[in-house]
Amino acid sequence: MCGIFGISSTKPISNQLIKGLSKLEYRGYDSAGISGHGINSKLITIKATGPIKNLKNKLSKLKGITTAVSHTRWATHGQPTLKNTHPHLSEYIGIVHNGIIENYIDLRSYLKRKGYVFKSDTDSEVICHLMNYYFNKTADMQSSIVSTANSLEGSYAIAAINTHTPHTLYTSCKGSPIILGKGLDANYISSDITPIIDHTKHFISMDDGEFAEINSASIKIFNKNKKVIKKPTKVSKIDKNQASLMGHRHFMHKEIYEQKTIIKDMTSRYVGTNKILPNIFGHNTDKLLENIEHIHFVGCGTSYHASLVAKDWIEQFSKITCTAEVASEYKYKKINVLPKTLFVSISQSGETADTISSLKKALKLRYTNTLAICNVAESTLTRLSSMNFLMNAGPEISVASTKAFTSQLFTLLLLTVILSRKYGKTEKKMVQDIRQIDKKIDELYKMEDEIKKISSKFKNKEHTLFLGKGTSYPIALEAALKLKEISYIHASAYHSGELKHGPLALVDKKMPVVCFLPDNHLARLVLSNLAEVEARQGQTFIFTNKKIARNKKQVEVIKMPDCPDLIVPILYIIPAQLLSYHVALKKNTDVDKPRNLAKSVTVE
Repeated sequence: MCGIFGISSTKPISNQLIKGLSKLEYRGYDSAGISGHGINSKLITIKATGPIKNLKNKLSKLKGITTAVSHTRWATHGQPTLKNTHPHLSEYIGIVHNGIIENYIDLRSYLKRKGYVFKSDTDSEVICHLMNYYFNKTADMQSSIVSTANSLEGSYAIAAINTHTPHTLYTSCKGSPIILGKGLDANYISSDITPIIDHTKHFISMDDGEFAEINSASIKIFNKNKKVIKKPTKVSKIDKNQASLMGHRHFMHKEIYEQKTIIKDMTSRYVGTNKILPNIFGHNTDKLLENIEHIHFVGCGTSYHASLVAKDWIEQFSKITCTAEVASEYKYKKINVLPKTLFVSISQSGETADTISSLKKALKLRYTNTLAICNVAESTLTRLSSMNFLMNAGPEISVASTKAFTSQLFTLLLLTVILSRKYGKTEKKMVQDIRQIDKKIDELYKMEDEIKKISSKFKNKEHTLFLGKGTSYPIALEAALKLKEISYIHASAYHSGELKHGPLALVDKKMPVVCFLPDNHLARLVLSNLAEVEARQGQTFIFTNKKIARNKKQVEVIKMPDCPDLIVPILYIIPAQLLSYHVALKKNTDVDKPRNLAKSVTVE
C-alpha cells in the first residue's frame, strides 16, 4: 500500500526522488514526504498531503541533497494529515515504514516513560524513537536497527537515515517487501522495482529478518547477528516503457488493450498445435499434477474471482474437487487437507499480505505441493512457493485490475487442460478453443463505441445488479467489482437463479441489471430469470451471442461474438471492463487511482 524509495548517490537526487515517488503512486497514497542529509549532515524534511505535486512545490528546500528516504503513505493509523505523514523523526534519525506494528501501543507507553514525545497518531512513529533510543545506547546504527526490529511485532519494511552516519541508508523488512537497486555511483531502496528501473535493472531482493546498509558505493546485507550475507544480484526483465501511458489517456485503458498481445504471447509460449507444451509450471510438473485429486485456491478480490472460474473449469473437465477461499478468511479457518491436495495462491503483485499469510499457513500443513500464479518474478509469493507460473503481463499500474485478471484466467485454463488429461477429455479440442481467444478479442475492441454510448445510462445511477450463471457468475462478480472500484456506483453480483430469493426486491425501473448470457445449455434458465426483471420494469443490459428479440424498450442487447463456451469468461469480462471505464469517465472520477484503494495491499 505505502511506498518506500531511498537513494544514496554522489550527485543531487531531489528530482529523482519525486520521479520515484510518482512511480509508486499506483500503490495508493494520501500523503508523501522526503528526508535527506543537508548541510552539516543535518536532516532536512519536507512533507505534503494530497498529490505528489504538492510535495514537488517544496522541493527547493532539498537542493543539493545526495542521500534521502522518501515515502507515499496510505492511511491506516491516523488520518491523512501532515503530522501523520512520513518520514517520522526522532533527534538524529528519520524513518519511513510500510506495514502494521501490532504492539505499537505497548511500545508507545514504554517510550513515553523514557521521555519521548509523540507528534503523530501513527504506529510507525515508535520505530524512529526506538531506533534513536538504541542508538543513544550503542552509537552503532547496525545494532540499533537490529534491536528495533527485535522489538517490533507485525509487518514492516523500514528505511532509515541518521545524521551521525552521513551518505548512508539502513533498511530491514518482515512481511513487507524491500528491493535494493545497484546502480552506477548510486544505490537504491524501494518497495518494488518500478522506481528503480529508470536507473538500473540490477537488484537484490531482501528476505524477512535481513538488514542492509547502503551508500553510493556499496550494499552490505547482514543478519540479526550482524554477520554479512552474500546474495545474488538479479537482472529485471521489465521494460520501463511498459510503465508509461504510450498515448492512452489512462493506464486502465492501455492495460485493457494490452490483453490481446499478452494472451497471444502466452499462447505462442505455452500452447502447441494440439497440446499444451510440456512442464509449463516447472520441472517435472506434468508428472506431479497427474497425482492431484484436490485443489485449494486462495486469492483476494480479482484473484479470488479468477479462482472461482478455475474451480468450475477443473470440476467440469476432471474428477478433481476444488475449493476457492478468500485469503483473509483462509488464514483464520481450520483447514482440513486431504491427501494429494495442491495449494494454489493467486496474486498480481505477489505481495498481497493476506495471500502471503495464507501461503505461509499452507506451508505448515500437509499439502502435496504449492503453486503460485503471479505477475512479478521478484515477489515474496514466488520465493515461498515450490512451483511458480509467471504471467509476464508487464506492470499493471491501474489499481483496477484488467490484464492481470485475463492473464490469470488464461493461466488457470492451461492448468485445467493439463489436469483433465488423465480423465480422457479431448485436449486437442480444448487447445483449438484456446487458440481462438486473441482473434476474438479484436471483435471485442470494436464494441467500444457501442459500450461508450451505453455507459451514459449508468452515469446517474446509484446501484447496479450483475447476473451470471456457471462460469459467468464469477465474471459478474468481477464486473461488479470494476464498476464499484472506479465509478463509485454500488454494484452487487448474483447467480441469476438467486434473483428471486431476495435481490428481486431491489429491482424497479431505476435499477440497471447487467447479465452475461452466453448461448449455452444454461441460457434458457437465465432468460427465465431475466423475465422476472423485465416484469418489474428493470432496465436490462444483456451481453450475449444468443439471438434475442429487441422488442422491449427497457432491454438492451449487446451482441457478443460467437465463441466456444470454454473461453467465455476470458472474453466476456473485456466489454465489462470497458463499460466500467467509460462510466467512470462520465462521472469524472480518478480512473487509475480510485479513492481509498491501493494496488498492492501489503497490510492485513
